[in-house]
Amino acid sequence: MHFRTLEEKLRERHPELGDRIQLGDIEGRDYLKVDLTGHQSVVLFLCRFGHADVWAIEDPDLDSPPSVWPLTTPADALVDAVHAVASAHLAGVPLPSPWRWHESEPSEVTELADLLVARDVRVLRVAAGNRYFPYGTRHAPKLDTVGGGWSKAVLEAELPDAYVRVALKPSLGWTVDAHSPLWDGWSRIDLGWCLRGRSSPVPGMPNTRVSLTEIAELLCRGRRTWDIESAWKPPRPSSPPAPTSAPTPQDALFPDALEDECVPGWFAGFRELWATAEGPEKRGGIGTLSASEVVEAVLEQLSDLGFADLREGVDPDEPIQSDFFHIAWHSGRKSLSTSAVHKMNSLAAASGEDAPKRLIVITGTGLTRPAADVANQAKAFAFYLDRETGELSAQHSRTHEALLPVRQPVRRELEPW
Repeated sequence: MHFRTLEEKLRERHPELGDRIQLGDIEGRDYLKVDLTGHQSVVLFLCRFGHADVWAIEDPDLDSPPSVWPLTTPADALVDAVHAVASAHLAGVPLPSPWRWHESEPSEVTELADLLVARDVRVLRVAAGNRYFPYGTRHAPKLDTVGGGWSKAVLEAELPDAYVRVALKPSLGWTVDAHSPLWDGWSRIDLGWCLRGRSSPVPGMPNTRVSLTEIAELLCRGRRTWDIESAWKPPRPSSPPAPTSAPTPQDALFPDALEDECVPGWFAGFRELWATAEGPEKRGGIGTLSASEVVEAVLEQLSDLGFADLREGVDPDEPIQSDFFHIAWHSGRKSLSTSAVHKMNSLAAASGEDAPKRLIVITGTGLTRPAADVANQAKAFAFYLDRETGELSAQHSRTHEALLPVRQPVRRELEPW
């Protein structure tokens, strides 16, 4: 984008700045500036942060970080940001929202950030249209992006007893996750339970069912009121099993016969699938997971994510039960196809007595891309089951939205001069 175009756009949209607007260059690098008072100015320029080229807006306050914007930012947004910074300095007032959050449009998260700041909460980052933020030294700043790529918008804040991430998801609505120093991990706050006294069977809360003031007040109450605990973590790798003695002739007469009689049908398919895994290192890990261990790991993880209607089943062939969901176990050697997902979803709907049930799939192989689209349309949740740890991973966008954050809290900021 040419600086002359930006200058014209700034004059056109904000004529009150008049003669304060100037173009300049330093060592061949162009910039656009707005003169303030006392030989101070607000400057828009192109620069490189780490390995990325970005737009940056510097104000006279040496303690404040530059406002960093992607190269794809529209010209109107850039010049409006320059105008907002310059006008705030000229009037001697704080930079207003949403510009103080480096956003060009008001949104739910900028409004929530304002509510939290009014309650003396330290808001670290807000990201809706602009996820960039600088960190590192002033002489060689680097660029990072706010996580939560499956979210429409994200807010990160630091409270006395927790670091919180509030995210607005396209399908699930609001989720609030807290990172506690007590167990150095993420936990999901049950918004339904904390705000309505009743948990939702599905993670998240639609933004039409909760106000921003309610979320802000809940966060300010602190960790002790959220009823959170440490989430499931995959087991640490154990030492290699000790070598076993050679089988006796008597052992060979009854190979796993008694054991096979006790294996539930859903798990027999997984055990057969995992037994075909290539490589002795993979086959060596099969024995670490029994059917009960898989059920325990899956049930605990789903509960941690906010699937509040699940319980351990009495029937071994239906190890996890729910009044809202039908849980399907897929151990076929091929990834689930669209027809397979359609069939599973129909069976799930038919399994409900008073209302159709939604589908949760635990698969040992995955979904094809078209099948993932079908799962999204059906409002289903499909998870891949790791054979060695029992850890669940997402197979399509709706399930990605349900996962807890993976990245540790990002507290790094731009260092002071």
